[in-house]
Formats: sequence, structure tokens, C-alpha cells
Amino acid sequence: MCKFLLSFICLLAAFTSFAQENQSYLIHAKVKQGSILLGGSLSASAYTTTRELDLPLGPEEGTNILASLYAKNGYFLMHDFALGLVVSLEHESLSISTKEDADKFRRTMMLAGPFARYYLDNGIFGELSLQAGLLNFSTGDKSNLFQGGIGVGYAYFVNQRISLEPMLSFRYFQESRGGKSNTTLGPMLGFGIQAYILRRRAHIIKEAL
Repeated sequence: MCKFLLSFICLLAAFTSFAQENQSYLIHAKVKQGSILLGGSLSASAYTTTRELDLPLGPEEGTNILASLYAKNGYFLMHDFALGLVVSLEHESLSISTKEDADKFRRTMMLAGPFARYYLDNGIFGELSLQAGLLNFSTGDKSNLFQGGIGVGYAYFVNQRISLEPMLSFRYFQESRGGKSNTTLGPMLGFGIQAYILRRRAHIIKEAL
């Protein structure tokens, strides 16, 4: 009986220790209300695209290679939920595949708009963003730009305030003018670095919830 009791106590102690360790891991990514998110990310992608603008002979299809630099600033309105502003600088290279001699175009765009994030306790987060922009701000025909994105990422905290964040997202982009539009959609792979200002330690936040 004593051996059984001793074995049970050892097993219970080991389980308690593992549970505490596991709990510490699970709440490691908890971000408190009132924290500020500062940082950015770099993304790259390759899409199929359809173009209609300025093409009287009909639409063209091609491949679009895109590199995007994002700056993201947000505020945590509640624990784990942040709203903020994202500004992106994007450079694209378009190759038309419906022509015998493939044409190539290159250009750079800037877009801005709101984004929202929600974090799970294990560091996984979901993000939704909507952006708008204007191509050719000065002279000539102006095209309206719209971009929407939804994605899933993982925040790996190297300390209490800095995280490394790989992310996979799906992007919808539309350039419109005069009732016609160019549309691009597809996945994006990105990597970011974020700073969490005023973020408290996980166990303190755990006690407050």
C-alpha cells in the first residue's frame, strides 16, 4: 500500500510539473489589452492574372510575380485582439502568356488600410486586411486599387516583446478604371518581425483573465 501511495504521489508530481510547463507554453503568446503592435513583414508570391484594361482586342492572361513590404501598427482593444493600420509597398513583374512574344511589365504601388488580428494561446494568429490605393497620382489616367487578404501565422516570441512571424495568406487584388478591371488572386508566403510594446508577462495576464 505504501509503495502504491508513493508511486501515485510521484506520478501526480510529474503530471503536475508537466501540466505547469505545458500551461506556461500555452499562455506564452497571450497579449494583454492596451498593448501596442509595431513592426512589419516581407512577402512574395506568384499568381495567374487576367487583364482587361486598355485591351480592345480582349483580355490577356499571364503570370504575376509580386514582392511586398508591409509596415503594421496596431492596438490591442482586448486581450489577443488587435486593430491597426497596414501600409504596403509592392513591386510586381507581369509576364503575358497569351502572346507569342511574351510581354513583360514592371511597376511599384503603395496601398494602405485597416487590419485585424486575433491570437490563440499557442501563438497561432489569424489576420484580415483591406487596403486601397491609387496608381498614377499625378497625371494621366488614374486606376483605383483594392486589395484584401486573409491569412494564418505563428508568433514565435524570442522574448517578452519581440516575435518572429512566418505567415501564409491568400490575396485578392483588383485594379479598376472605367468599368473594366485587372484581377489577381492567389497565396502569399511572408515573414515578419513585430514588437509588442507594453506587453505583460503571460502568467500575470493569466491571473487577470
